[in-house]
Amino acid sequence: MNKFSKTLVAAALLAGAGAANASISVLGSTDATRELYFQAYDSVSKLTYSLDLGITLAQLIPEVSNESYTVFRDLSSDANWTAMTSVATYNPTNVQYVLAVGRSSKLFITQKEGNALPAYDAPLTTSGVATVITNHAKEINVGLANDASLNVSKLVSDTDAPGSGQWATGLGNLPDDIWGTTGGSAAAVAFGQKADFWYAQGTNVTKAAGQWLLSGNTLEYKVFPVSQVPLPGAVWMFGAGLMGLLRATRRKWAVAA
Repeated sequence: MNKFSKTLVAAALLAGAGAANASISVLGSTDATRELYFQAYDSVSKLTYSLDLGITLAQLIPEVSNESYTVFRDLSSDANWTAMTSVATYNPTNVQYVLAVGRSSKLFITQKEGNALPAYDAPLTTSGVATVITNHAKEINVGLANDASLNVSKLVSDTDAPGSGQWATGLGNLPDDIWGTTGGSAAAVAFGQKADFWYAQGTNVTKAAGQWLLSGNTLEYKVFPVSQVPLPGAVWMFGAGLMGLLRATRRKWAVAA
């Protein structure tokens, strides 16, 4: 496998009054015209944060098995992210996140670590889910300039006009229609937990080599080190006791000799 490092480091995102915004690319009939988007939802403040990552379906497909492919986004300089994480009720334990892109019978979608596709709650076909992903991206684009040369971040509330990119309310083309209610279906990943990234084409599904993780103010994709599972204290005590017993036995045999 040809491995190469492809790290994408985000500069300060343009957001807020007077900033240039651009829509997620969802038009056209090629993989190069569909862009991956990221959403995070705070179920207490009812705020949805959206970010166009500027990575196309065509760019993702050849990287499915590439263990060196990495993506990194520093969200700390994004005014919309700061606005969501600065509300008085903000607590990361209330936040879930997803990443998705789709076209025709192809899609990439996050799911909880260890779960397998398909785990869709509504459309049960890849093309149906890809359509919902595309339609939701169009809702995120509402009010944004149609300029694919720039990326977008957006913050909306459940109380804003329906169909403007909310996670939990809108016109029916929602993350909830893909990966379940905000109660947490397989693809709604909790803040601070790793997400598997699945590529589906028709009935064929492949888990990507890397995983996504939203933690602190960063979003990243990479192959994470395997977590070390600590041994229970009882195991250590048993081991220490066994070693002591062996030492005592050896001394007994030495004296007897």
